[in-house]
Amino acid sequence: MKEKAFAKVNLFLDVVGKRLDNYHNLETIMAPLALHDVLTFTMLEERRIEVITNIHVTDEPEDNLIYKIAAFILETYNINKGVRIELEKNIPIAAGLAGGSADAAATLRGLNKLFKLKLNLDLLAEIGERFGADIPFCVHNKLCIARGKGESLVFLNKKLNMPILLITPKVHVSTKAIFNLVNVADLEHQKITNISNAIYNCNKPLLMQSLFNALEPISFKKFPEIKQLKDDVLKEGVSSVLMSGTGPTVFVLSENKQDLDRLNNKYRSDYQVNLTKIT
Repeated sequence: MKEKAFAKVNLFLDVVGKRLDNYHNLETIMAPLALHDVLTFTMLEERRIEVITNIHVTDEPEDNLIYKIAAFILETYNINKGVRIELEKNIPIAAGLAGGSADAAATLRGLNKLFKLKLNLDLLAEIGERFGADIPFCVHNKLCIARGKGESLVFLNKKLNMPILLITPKVHVSTKAIFNLVNVADLEHQKITNISNAIYNCNKPLLMQSLFNALEPISFKKFPEIKQLKDDVLKEGVSSVLMSGTGPTVFVLSENKQDLDRLNNKYRSDYQVNLTKIT
């Protein structure tokens, strides 16, 4: 049994407050991408968990979110079988694209089907929230406004179908480390209404003008190479360029696919580049 794990980008990301649980309250628009990992699930007669990956993800298998969620599901639902999970990793790691959360969400969906648990997506998202703030979105994999720490979702019921170029520098960014540097009072803030209205009205030019990420200055200061990349891309004659999440991936939107093809060719020798689409 196979399950796809889809990446995401943040088209808008504002940090609006600090929570008592040390998370931050966010206001963000998350959009699913066609870029995905593939997980293959095989039931085992013996009660054990095997996680096999095509590239190094964690030092210990037990540290992988896939393993943690599988262990939780087997324990919680008294499953006396085991599972082998093979991960084909295509989403860049620690890149602001929710690759780990996507794999975790796909694990929830895959095990739900494999063991015929008949849990609905809302319940799977609730389980996923225990393991990461982006997992509820990745379970549903639909364009949405997310609030709270990312678990409160309002689906926009629109399909953007826009080409997008992802350019990922060779640095790993810790989401936790970036949020530890956040002082909400020091951040620039914008209203989400411009971009949400653009989405509702299918106004792609306005959408591309309204991209925003309040965390850019923090990540840029800690990782100047991300700022340098964005500045370089902007000099190429495109205007809709933004860092996704806490970075380091910088994405480019353009209604002219030739622009994206040109940039894909320019940057692919020095960066991990993915020409994909927002679904």
